[in-house]
Amino acid sequence: MQWCKEWGLPEPAYEEAGSSFVTVFHNPAEGVSFPMAREKTVEKILLLIGANPKISQKEIMVKTGLTRRGVEWNLKKLKREGRLRRIGPDKGGHWKVIQ
Repeated sequence: MQWCKEWGLPEPAYEEAGSSFVTVFHNPAEGVSFPMAREKTVEKILLLIGANPKISQKEIMVKTGLTRRGVEWNLKKLKREGRLRRIGPDKGGHWKVIQ
């Protein structure tokens, strides 16, 4: 909940999923929700990008605590999986989260 406040996102919702609970973080930029049993690094990155598609790798480093190489590796993984796309050049472009 603290991260949601820091990033200007709505508070997460909690849903029952069988015998467990799921935390749902809402992405106001895309109007999409990401269900997560527990938050993983890639979901943190997707939430950051959803809230600010023009976010830089440096900003992602600061907000996630990852190294430059860690951010690069995760972004490459998300692009390879088809969950993320870079639109435009490195400078002046933006990210698009793919559903």
